[in-house]
Amino acid sequence: MTRRIFAFFIALATICFASLVRAEDYPSRLITIEAPYSPGSSVDIMARMIADRLHQQFDQTVIVENHAGASGQIGLSRVARAKPDGYTLGVGQITNLALAPSVFKKSLYNPQEDFAPVAQIAENYLAIISKADGPLKDINDVINWAKKEKLSLKLGSPSQGGLPHMSVALIAHEHGFSVENIAYKELGQIVTDVASGQLDLGVSSYTSFAPAIKSGRVHLVGITSKDKYLPELPAIGDTLKGYSVPGWNGIVAPAGTDPKIIEKLNIAINKILAEPDIQEKLRGLGLIPTSKSPQEFGELIKHDTERFAKLVKDIGYQPR
Repeated sequence: MTRRIFAFFIALATICFASLVRAEDYPSRLITIEAPYSPGSSVDIMARMIADRLHQQFDQTVIVENHAGASGQIGLSRVARAKPDGYTLGVGQITNLALAPSVFKKSLYNPQEDFAPVAQIAENYLAIISKADGPLKDINDVINWAKKEKLSLKLGSPSQGGLPHMSVALIAHEHGFSVENIAYKELGQIVTDVASGQLDLGVSSYTSFAPAIKSGRVHLVGITSKDKYLPELPAIGDTLKGYSVPGWNGIVAPAGTDPKIIEKLNIAINKILAEPDIQEKLRGLGLIPTSKSPQEFGELIKHDTERFAKLVKDIGYQPR
C-alpha cells in the first residue's frame, strides 16, 4: 500500500511539473486564432491585429484562420474541440458566446463548458433608426406610439434572434408593446425601407448606419450603450434607466487550458489593447477597446447568457 501511495504522489508531481514547464515555455510554436467570419470582416481584421502584435511579443508565428457559418459557431466549434494547450484560440462575440444557447435550436457547443475566457477585446453599440421626417424622434416616442396604436412595430435587423433584434425586443418586453422583426441580408436595404416608411425602425451597428444618419436620410433614435468617445450620441439608457445593451467580443481558448497560459495571454492582449495605434484602429471599426481579466470576461459571458435566456423565454421566441 505504501509503495502504491508513493507511486501515486510521484505521478502527480510529474504531471504538475510537466504542466509548469509547459506554461513557462509557452508559446514555443505556432499559435492559431480562429476568426469565425469571412476574411475582411471586422472580426477578421481585429484578429489579425491581435495576431500581429502577439507575434511581436512572443516571437512566435501567429496565424488567423477563417471558418465562417452559423453566426460564427462553425469556427468556434473547432476551438471547442481543439487540444487545450493554448495553441488554438478563437474570437467570440455576444451572439455566439451568450445568445447561441437560447436562439439556436442546436448550438454546436456549450459556451459555459467548452471554452476558457482569455480576454475581452472591445465593446460596440447598436443604433436604432427611424424615418427622418416621421414621429419617432426618441425612445419615448417609440414606446408611446407603439402602445397607443397597439400595433407591432416593424423592425429591420440583420438576423432573427441576433443581438440587434433582441436589443429592441428587450425594450418592447419591458414597456408593453411588440415588434415584428424582419431579417435583411443587405443593411443598405434597411436604411432604404426605414427612409421610405416601410419599416418603423431599423437596428444594426452604428457604423453601418452612420452615413445615412449624418446625411439626414434617417433619424437616430438612440444607441444601445454609451460611447465615451462620442458623448453627443443619444444613449437610450439616459432615458430608460438601467438599459444598456452593448455588443462585445473577446478571445477564448478550449476549456481545460492551463490557467497560467490563460493569464500569460491575457496580460499580452491587454498590453496590445493599451497601444495607441491599436486603439485608433479599433475605433475605426466602431469598437471601444475594453480590457478585462479572464474572470471578468467569464462573468460577462455568464451574465449575458442568463439575461438573454430569460428574455427569449419571456417573449416566447422560438429558436431557429
